[in-house]
Amino acid sequence: MIHPIRAFIATATALMAMVLVPAATPASAQDVVKIGQIEAQTGANAIYGWMSSQGAALAVDEINKAGGFKVGNKTYKIQLIALDTRGEPKEATVQLKKLVEVDQAKYIFGPFLSNVFLAVRPYAAEFNGKLLMWGGATRIHDYVGTPGHEFLMRTWNWDAGKNGFGELMVDNLVKTTGAKKVAMLFQNDQGGKVLEDIYVPMFKQKGIEYRLDYFEPGTKDFSAVLAKIGAWKPDFLFPSYADSYLYDIVRQATETGQLTKFFLVRGSLGPGLKNKDGIEEYMVYVPKYFEEAEKKDPKVAKFVKAYKDFYKRDFPYDQAPLCSASCYDHVYMLVEAMKKAGTVDDPAAVKKALMSMTYDGMWKIRFDDKGEAIFNFDVVRLKKGGALEVTHINPN
Repeated sequence: MIHPIRAFIATATALMAMVLVPAATPASAQDVVKIGQIEAQTGANAIYGWMSSQGAALAVDEINKAGGFKVGNKTYKIQLIALDTRGEPKEATVQLKKLVEVDQAKYIFGPFLSNVFLAVRPYAAEFNGKLLMWGGATRIHDYVGTPGHEFLMRTWNWDAGKNGFGELMVDNLVKTTGAKKVAMLFQNDQGGKVLEDIYVPMFKQKGIEYRLDYFEPGTKDFSAVLAKIGAWKPDFLFPSYADSYLYDIVRQATETGQLTKFFLVRGSLGPGLKNKDGIEEYMVYVPKYFEEAEKKDPKVAKFVKAYKDFYKRDFPYDQAPLCSASCYDHVYMLVEAMKKAGTVDDPAAVKKALMSMTYDGMWKIRFDDKGEAIFNFDVVRLKKGGALEVTHINPN
């Protein structure tokens, strides 16, 4: 996915600042529900927080303009306090303390970045039972559902397990292509190690022959490792997880003609589209392929139009799939849970309501018994020349 055009940021920030204040009619403090948000809206990793901040702000604006929502005999507006962590763990920790201690927000959206989550987790845990943190970070998976972390829910689906998107994708890969050999090329960092921990056992279990290579952060020339992988003759190359590396890997892999089939569970269509004449197949996980969904799903069409009207610019199709975590649908789902729980002040009761719900928005979202999201998603196959095929997968 391509980083949002910088010219957009100033406008977006100004618009979101408007959402920080509830609608014009005076309201006492108890008539406002505060949602804090800690995501990277700018910086090198803004791709993982920018769309969430955009979608949440839009949902809050819609709810407030509609008159708010009613719980019991009271009507509430929402105050969204969206802070830009820039992907910096120390900054995020300071921001979370402000949200909790100064702003007294009991509901926190984010973070999506694991390094930020690991930094803020110990502080957030001090408010276990008094706080609800909704984040998409991969490392939340290690803590959600464990003692002392009842405040946590993970808003992105997990790779492994019967409803795991990675598990379902690998099954789809084998069923549709007959793949028997997969070469993994991951960045030598925490994210790469997580992918190894997930997919090495999965490939073993499914009888898929694999090899695993790592590259150091900052690498630009992949020719040597790609030559070794090419000599092994895999059916598919499973590369990295960040577009900043994927563009170089896909380009260099296809230039030699040895590696032309790609399987991705992170990253975007962008690297495949840019090299569409060199690839044979580029199969990628996309939470929702908005270009198609907009034409077929009225809820998606409504969201796209509302986004254009609110932000006064074109819709960011490349960024939109990441609205699948702590974003637009989740604001509405949280409101429905507050109505069901009969309270806006008890995060534990609201979480209990969330755990028993299925929300049917742009995505159909529910949570497993640990508090990790399960939702429908798309698998997009890009063929040589740019032809696209979209498969919709609905976990059981």
